[in-house]
Order: sequence, then structure tokens, then C-alpha cells
Amino acid sequence: MNREEVILKDIWNELNSSLKQRNHPFHIFAVATINNQSKPDVRNVVLRDVDEKSKSITFHTDKRSKKINHIENYNDVCALFYDQHKKIQLRAYGKIFLVNDKQIKEERWNKSKSMSKLCYLNKYPPGDKILSSKEYLPDENDLENIENGIENFSIIKIDIQSIDWLNLNYKGHERMIIDFLGNSKVNYRWVAP
Repeated sequence: MNREEVILKDIWNELNSSLKQRNHPFHIFAVATINNQSKPDVRNVVLRDVDEKSKSITFHTDKRSKKINHIENYNDVCALFYDQHKKIQLRAYGKIFLVNDKQIKEERWNKSKSMSKLCYLNKYPPGDKILSSKEYLPDENDLENIENGIENFSIIKIDIQSIDWLNLNYKGHERMIIDFLGNSKVNYRWVAP
């Protein structure tokens, strides 16, 4: 394996490791989309799945969130990962979309912890105006029916088309663009950092 292939293998290994390690620096990452005013909109999300074969990653969100509308109207995306200790930054570019497969949704929901399921019982959609900071929280009756949260649960998938890898090193930074061209073909380009 040449150095470029080793770096790509390490990227997938680190992404997969973050699924098992809550404190892994890639576990929480930033997703930038374009909102309805054609402005960038970025937020942190939790990495939920990595598929090296299909070059995709997923996260979960409330289907009432404004980001759903952003994704439906403009599906270009950039996902940003940063490992502070290794000084590695990844910018993954691709297409983002809502996963509509009911079976996959139910499987993911059933694997979710109760703490995560509670987020989908909020009384109001994310971003709605509320009168006090905790007004959105579910009532005790809602907690008894935690499984109802699946109605607001959604899976978002990013099909990665390229990765911009940056190694911040005191001996000299390194930067490489990795393009996924289909049919398992990968193109590597070293660029100035």
C-alpha cells in the first residue's frame, strides 16, 4: 500500500473507531448546509454510522428541524472533523439526503438509548420560539410513551464524493484531496496546505 492509501485507510479506521468511543474526536462533527436564504448553516451532530464500501456516513435528527428543508432544497454538503491531538482535519464533501427506508429507521430507533430517544419527544420543533428555556421538555405522560418519539426521528445520510485531508505538523503541513470516482476508483492529489 502506498502512503496515500494508508492515509485513506486510517481515515476510515478513525471514523469507525468514533462509533465505539464517545470521546473520540470524530464522534461529534460539524455539518454545513445551505439554508433557505442561500446562506451557509452549520451545526454539530453525532456520527451514527460509517460505510466504507458505499463511502457514506449517517447521523440522526428531528424530522421537524429546519435542516430537513435545507437538505431537500440543496443537497450539497460539507462535513468537518478535527482531531486536536493528532492535528488532523477532514472536510468531507458530498450529497446529503434523508433516508426514507422504514425498516432502517425502525432498526436504528430500536438500537438507540432511551436518553437519545427522549430528544425526539420535545413538544416543539427545533428552532420554534418558546417562553422559557425548558418549556420544550416532554411531560411525564410523554415519557411513558417514549416510543412515540420515532415519529420525529430521522436518519440523514451523506454520500461522500471527496475528502480534503489536512495534517497540521510543525515539520511542515500536508494536504491531500481524495476523490471517489465510482467503481472503487480513487484519485489522490497532493495540494499546498
